[in-house]
Amino acid sequence: MVSLRALLVGSLLPLVVALSAGCSDKHDGRMEVTGAVKLQGQPLKDGLIRFVPLDGQDTPGGGPIQNGEYKIPRANGLKPGKYLVQLSSGDGKTPNDEEAGGPGGSTNIVSVDRIPDEWNVRSKQQVEVKSSGANRFDFDVPLNPRLKKKP
Repeated sequence: MVSLRALLVGSLLPLVVALSAGCSDKHDGRMEVTGAVKLQGQPLKDGLIRFVPLDGQDTPGGGPIQNGEYKIPRANGLKPGKYLVQLSSGDGKTPNDEEAGGPGGSTNIVSVDRIPDEWNVRSKQQVEVKSSGANRFDFDVPLNPRLKKKP
């Protein structure tokens, strides 16, 4: 004969499992990340932003910067923790002082990055994504000194 206790546990266990599954985070703890990027005080027309995990998170991420704004939706977002920020934005011009390919020229564009190395390949810029509240990170970046006009 089945005891009342075994009957209750057997009946409630599937209900508890079903309810707890419904409360799980479908985004696996990821958070939306947004912000603005300015270059010399003006909205950056186009570029890329990259977030490199520093705390062992499994969510590197990034995306395009358009008209000074970027947005990483929660579905593709970042898990809480610290991230290294890297920015990039080519000038879209072939440098005048470099050869443009073989005979007859080239249709490839060789861009100089408008973003200085300290915000790109040698970046030390960091942000911390939090599990609550808005994760908005704005950046005002100086122009790459290699692009400044020579006297």
